[in-house]
Amino acid sequence: MVSPDTALRRLLRDTAKLLQPYGFHGNEPIWTRVEDAGVASVGRTRVSRTWTDGQQTLAFGLTASATPAAWWEYCRRRDEARGRTPVPLAAATGPDLLGPHPKPGEPPAPWTLRVDPGQPGGHALQSDIESIRAELPRRVHAYARRAVQLLEPGRYLEELLALPDPGVRTWEAIVVLLADDGPGPRLEDAIERYRECAIGHGEADRVAEVVDYARGHGFRAADLVG
Repeated sequence: MVSPDTALRRLLRDTAKLLQPYGFHGNEPIWTRVEDAGVASVGRTRVSRTWTDGQQTLAFGLTASATPAAWWEYCRRRDEARGRTPVPLAAATGPDLLGPHPKPGEPPAPWTLRVDPGQPGGHALQSDIESIRAELPRRVHAYARRAVQLLEPGRYLEELLALPDPGVRTWEAIVVLLADDGPGPRLEDAIERYRECAIGHGEADRVAEVVDYARGHGFRAADLVG
């Protein structure tokens, strides 16, 4: 018999072991897989703690995300221009614009670890531990697969373009990712849409910086391809 906190630590160690065959490594609360295309990440959500009749319940889940290398390169150059220390690719994050779950819609219910009311000493309910352990392989597979899929060529950009109502941050990311394919009508159209959105939200001061990067990077990308 163990406390909910001890049970949580053990389950997270199990999670780390299950992620290793997918190429994810690191320490909880986030595990990463670094590729030339970017960084895929699977993380633990924030642990929530609630009390009912003096008994604590822990709840947590998983998240999936990815950082395309093109986005990291943009952030790296921006940081250098501002005199900041660039973040290495292995530690890159963002743009965090897509859902953190493998499927659209409502996320799966968080796992819960309750205190066993029939045992003294605040031990975790064994049935909760067994239920989570039984679900771990399937859920880890889904989140690992989702994170890796987001690094497939064009996948992140494709999903951003499919969003129903892109905001300023989304258009910024679309422009940056399109620039990696070189100049062209799609990039120019995205730049104009980004400019209109930014002005409409009172963020026109950042437009020039993003556009200058996108156009300059786009021409460099075209030179490399050629």
